[in-house]
Amino acid sequence: MRLIALAFLIPALFTGSASAADLYIKYKLYALGLPIGSGVLSLDVDSKSYSISANGQTAAFGRLVSDGKGTVEVAGTAQKLDLEPARYALDLKSEDETGTITMRMRKGSIDAIEVRPPQDRMKERIKVTAEHLKSVLDPLTAAVLPAPQGLAKESCNRTLRIFDGKERYDVHLQYKSRKATRTSDGRFKGDVIVCGVRYEPISGHRPKRKSIQQLAANKSMEVWLAPVGDKPYLVPLRASISLPFGSLLVEAEKYKLSE
Repeated sequence: MRLIALAFLIPALFTGSASAADLYIKYKLYALGLPIGSGVLSLDVDSKSYSISANGQTAAFGRLVSDGKGTVEVAGTAQKLDLEPARYALDLKSEDETGTITMRMRKGSIDAIEVRPPQDRMKERIKVTAEHLKSVLDPLTAAVLPAPQGLAKESCNRTLRIFDGKERYDVHLQYKSRKATRTSDGRFKGDVIVCGVRYEPISGHRPKRKSIQQLAANKSMEVWLAPVGDKPYLVPLRASISLPFGSLLVEAEKYKLSE
């Protein structure tokens, strides 16, 4: 599931029905070229506040992805384009992991966390300190990038400091190129910026775990960022990663802006 989280920059893949959101995107997940899941991202944002919500499921595919479904939502304020989450809630059910995570946040810092069930093997994990809980984003808010310069290189070159309720990690983005693309429904047709992605674990993880080491060393991750209409934000239109046993791809098939 961590691979999906990084590819999507949100904690799971979700399916659902379109709402009257500023932006609605429906994604599909592919493993080795085979469809194994789908999802939607619904975003509302104005000059004062924002909210993002999603719900849905994935299908089992060997050891790469398990059967899973869940809901996730976040809401907060929009201060000079920067999104500051206030409330985050995740409810996930899968073969690998089942439970809930709720967080209260204020000015980029975590005020309260509730994780059910609690994490196991705590002695094997890098301790999450109070300092690690400052100046962070939740994974869902991190999927919407403030971009006053639009599709400029500077919109890509940044580090996202993320805390998901259990683990603290950085996602480093670096500009690679700009290209034209379109979604299969034809509603998005235009340029995107292509960013390389690198994962850096900070705390809450087990450093001896092979999957963590492989992910941190992986240099193949890539995300395509598309504009949210005329709003100064970018969202993932496509994300991919190459693994020893094949590729994992998340790609938008529907893109709908509110009228």
